[in-house]
Amino acid sequence: MPVTRLRMRPWLEDQIESNKIPGLTWINKEEGIFQIPWKHAARHGWDIEKDACLFRSWAIHTGKFKVGEKEPDPKTWKANFRCAMNSLPDINEVRDRSIYKGSSAVRVYKMLPVQVKTDKKERVQKQTKEKGTTSTICRKMSCSKQYLHNVGV
Repeated sequence: MPVTRLRMRPWLEDQIESNKIPGLTWINKEEGIFQIPWKHAARHGWDIEKDACLFRSWAIHTGKFKVGEKEPDPKTWKANFRCAMNSLPDINEVRDRSIYKGSSAVRVYKMLPVQVKTDKKERVQKQTKEKGTTSTICRKMSCSKQYLHNVGV
């Protein structure tokens, strides 16, 4: 039986709560604001074990990296993580609080309230019902298009 993996938001919440990754912390948990350490690999003192552990964990979680099978590639891990973060509709970067340069570079994000998705079939049926009233009336009443136009339907 295939193992289902967590989607990014719940996985990230688990990582923040675990306190296993240095610098990955809540700034304001009630507002859903947190920070991710984002030190540039070209910086002096950059360490793969300390500065890329979140990105490596995500790569392992998604199956993109298996320890011992591939050479570590922190540049790709970070790029994949960034792309995944940017694709989330319910997490936005708080750019004015992020620090992009230096040894204490961090990105600050805010988790937005989760929106419940409706089933696609349900949305299509609703749209069809709303938009399709004219054609439904026509079929039921066998009206001509000219008649419907004249009565304003």
